[in-house]
Amino acid sequence: MLKNKNLGLIIIVLLFSFIFLYGSLLSKKIEVNENLWTIAIPQNSGLSKVSTILSQNTNVNPVLFKIAMYMTFNQNNIKYGRYDFRYINNMRDLVYTITSSSSMKVKVTIPEGLRMQEIALLFEKTMNLDVEKFMYLCYDKKIIKSLNLGININNLEGFLYPDTYIFLKTYNEKDVIKILIDNFKNKFNFVDVGDSDLSLYENIILASIIQAESKFRADMDTISSVFHNRLRSNEKLEADPTIQYLLPARKKRLMYKDIEEYKNSPYNTYKNKGLPPTPINSPGIEAISAALNPPKTNYKFFVANGKGTHIFNTTIRGHNKSKNNVFRKFK
Repeated sequence: MLKNKNLGLIIIVLLFSFIFLYGSLLSKKIEVNENLWTIAIPQNSGLSKVSTILSQNTNVNPVLFKIAMYMTFNQNNIKYGRYDFRYINNMRDLVYTITSSSSMKVKVTIPEGLRMQEIALLFEKTMNLDVEKFMYLCYDKKIIKSLNLGININNLEGFLYPDTYIFLKTYNEKDVIKILIDNFKNKFNFVDVGDSDLSLYENIILASIIQAESKFRADMDTISSVFHNRLRSNEKLEADPTIQYLLPARKKRLMYKDIEEYKNSPYNTYKNKGLPPTPINSPGIEAISAALNPPKTNYKFFVANGKGTHIFNTTIRGHNKSKNNVFRKFK
């Protein structure tokens, strides 16, 4: 009887030990060598060869990797191909990624300039994620702190980096958010911070406005110079995208009543000097770079020319003339 009790206790201890080892092993963080995001696994590669490739290019221990593959019964399920390690956070992700068929993965492209809510809706459509949970996590202070952005912010607007991603369909809202933020941090490491007068967060805010104003890099740079010039001379930015951010739905063209309706909002840059309190979308790398490194110009004004680019002026008189010419042309 005593032997049976001891045997039962040993089995329980072994079972809990296995569960602990299993969880600890699969949650082990994966890091790749500097500047190396994509790793190729050749066709017909066995477990030993793959473990060698991974140990040469990442912090993966080949023995632990083999154990993880056997523990998940995936030792013979390796799929060859090129894998983007920006989206692999831990051993669990690694095992599932290199053993899952394409039917278990989904490609998602986040265009530059989408707002947090729009990104949540995109993931609802492509991955069936919960919009409310996604948005809740984007405001969760504990989650934000755990992402180690190094900035004191109230939400993740501006930091859900626009790019094309390959996700496992098993990923949840928290997994996806972490991948987007990690990509932002990786990309930002390669941006020249220049000699900006603004803080990092202020530059992201400005970049989001620049992103909403133009899709062309040359224009982004000049628009950045306009906003920097206006900020330095303590003038209102008068940026239409900050008003658009307040509207229930985007408009092709703003009206004066839209500006007046939200006259008390801190996002109204027609009524308030300086930057709005947060970014208004997720800017891409070009807009961020433009915000950080504006060219030296004397421009204070610009107007869209109806062809995707802008006309720039140094005086209000020249600006009004350009506006009239554009409006006359498209009447």
